[in-house]
Amino acid sequence: MTAPEKTGGLDRRLVRRLSKAVGGSLSAALEERICYSFDATDLRGLPDVVVWARSTDDVVGVVRIAHEAGVPVVPRGAGTGYTGGSVPVAGGIALSVEKMNRILSVDVRRRIAVVEPGVVNNDLRKEVETVGLFYPPDPASLLVSSIGGNVAEGAGGPRTVLYGTTRDYVAGLELVLDDGSVVRTGVLEGPSVGGWDPGPLLVGSEGTLAVMTAVALRLSDLPEITATYWAEFATLEDAARAVASITASGIPVSVLEILDRETLACAVEYVTGTRPDAAPEGALLIETEGAREAVEASAGRIQELVRSNGASTFREATDEKEREEIWETRRSISPSLARLAGGKINEDIAVPRSAIPSFVKAMYEIGGALELPIHAFGHAGDGNLHVNVMVDRGDPSQMMRAREAVARLFAAALSRGGTLSGEHGIGITKAEHLSLEFDERAMAATAQVKRAFDPTGFMNPEKILTERPNPWWEGLPDAGGVPDGGRDAVPDGGRNGGPDAGADSPREPTTC
Repeated sequence: MTAPEKTGGLDRRLVRRLSKAVGGSLSAALEERICYSFDATDLRGLPDVVVWARSTDDVVGVVRIAHEAGVPVVPRGAGTGYTGGSVPVAGGIALSVEKMNRILSVDVRRRIAVVEPGVVNNDLRKEVETVGLFYPPDPASLLVSSIGGNVAEGAGGPRTVLYGTTRDYVAGLELVLDDGSVVRTGVLEGPSVGGWDPGPLLVGSEGTLAVMTAVALRLSDLPEITATYWAEFATLEDAARAVASITASGIPVSVLEILDRETLACAVEYVTGTRPDAAPEGALLIETEGAREAVEASAGRIQELVRSNGASTFREATDEKEREEIWETRRSISPSLARLAGGKINEDIAVPRSAIPSFVKAMYEIGGALELPIHAFGHAGDGNLHVNVMVDRGDPSQMMRAREAVARLFAAALSRGGTLSGEHGIGITKAEHLSLEFDERAMAATAQVKRAFDPTGFMNPEKILTERPNPWWEGLPDAGGVPDGGRDAVPDGGRNGGPDAGADSPREPTTC
């Protein structure tokens, strides 16, 4: 009997069915599949086919066909994630929702916006500001990242310290379940919602439970004014102590970002084309916003606190142009660091704010012991630090030490009451460490939720709960001190590429 012809790795008859389900908005061309094989990491997983959904009906059709055939479905937004959550490591269908990009409604009275998952974060922000409202979650990738991806990863951003994360703004979801049935939760279900709401389980689930096709989001009032401050310190530890002092004071800051010397110097060079002659060892970006009287009243107290912790420079942005220049530097950090070495591994640990000085000290000790530069920046106001291990991916010795550095950084965060991920999710890169944070009962409960939503395991497989080895370390020998997790096996089919896969990709990592 002749084997059926295949397109990518799929039977051509199945591909034709998928194409019909989405009106031909599908491609099995290798160049398209490569474009959807990676996120903002250098990890690779080649899908067998790319499908662009334009409506809930499209998603329903794709999911039903995939469920029947047992083919993996990997939902994808803008592809700016940092843990491989949208990388099709098991092949299958890359289901892009980027064309589902309509703002469906903005209810000013109820302060609720309903959007499709492909709406770009900043587009929503600009739209609701025209009616005096405000959508606070603002990941640094807000100019490109989509709402669906923000919800799937539980994204935060600089304003998390005052406003909370994306999770706090999800008021309802429209979901396509594993069998293609459509469920609406929260405010989208109707006015008489009662009983258990499954919607919150989907926030941060990384597409492993269902596909989101609409999101209802809570909105806030647009702040009356915003004040932006910049402070520089002789050491990063001084800057970290200033963070602890400001948060302990109770001043309602909306942004409290920390940067180390090399991070700042790289970002300035990236923006201006010139590396600064001297950069401070530590810096803080601080903002307050709200009613004019309250914002103005807090300015003196903020200056007093940063000066008492050793700030050598403190200034306030005098106009919107100066404020935007400061923010352009902050948003350029991740792509600027990407050019510093042959590669970087960006981890987004979070610790209690009072533990930031202690963690920063431990971070430097880990980098020194393993002879690897580690740079830090992030949302210090809520304890969320992005620690970047700079490494030459072509050097096996450096990669082994980087592996050990990541394990030690996670241990340092957890021992201080922290967490493995503040906003980037777990995906595949952190899955082997998840059991360090959650005990057996919590892991078993998570697995039960996965089975309840997706009993056949075809929804974004090999993410969060997986035995697949972390592709960062593929091919490396065992490293002492790193928790077991099937590290030394090679992923099936060679779908992931080596450590340098994607290094010359045209897309720069932007989520931080």
